[in-house]
Amino acid sequence: MNTTLYDEALKNVKGLAWLPWVGTEFAEQQRRLLVVGESHYAQGNTEEEFKEDVRRQQHPDFTRNLVRETEIEKLYPYTLLQNFWKAFFSRTPTDSAHYNKVAFYNFIQRPMDYRAATKDSGKAVPVAEDFKNGWQVFPEVVRLLKPTDIIVLSLTAGKGFGNLKITPGVSDFKYEYASKIQEVSPLTGSFTMDGHPVQVTFIKHCSSYFSPAAWHEFLFKRHPAVMSQLSR
Repeated sequence: MNTTLYDEALKNVKGLAWLPWVGTEFAEQQRRLLVVGESHYAQGNTEEEFKEDVRRQQHPDFTRNLVRETEIEKLYPYTLLQNFWKAFFSRTPTDSAHYNKVAFYNFIQRPMDYRAATKDSGKAVPVAEDFKNGWQVFPEVVRLLKPTDIIVLSLTAGKGFGNLKITPGVSDFKYEYASKIQEVSPLTGSFTMDGHPVQVTFIKHCSSYFSPAAWHEFLFKRHPAVMSQLSR
């Protein structure tokens, strides 16, 4: 379900730690959806388990393996993507066929320490440098994959959206904040990359306290064509 068509070029993207999941039918779609998560998390009950998880995440196929294990084989849950697709389709998908047609990667290019998050130390939160690095990688991934629609599952990442305006090859840059949903304001925008127009939306992180029902109508209004295409 994942294609290696773009791998040679993606491996040359400076700062890209993990190869994106790209569905085998992604390139041939009239509307091409790129979903962008925020972070991967390393965890473990012991120090050795944690270090082993960090080592496992150093593999460039980690994102692809995660999607395959959680979304295709259903070996364990991936709450972020489960909640996103429930919001997108207004229901829980009954199969994983849509993964043949979409692309996915995480914005932050290093694993966060999940143990810190559980201890409320704050160390698991990406820092400004992480987002700066993410904005260096993002335009190159977009340039290669040529999505028509992008949905970013991180409002924090959206704070740096203006960085894209000065990226070589970018024109027709526009953005605005939408009305609040779940007490936060989604960021909407559009731009043209190397002649290819792109519609982009930044929404609330889809894990804790995310309500899929609250976001479906907004996503439909922003991306009706790709939503219709993937619902067939």
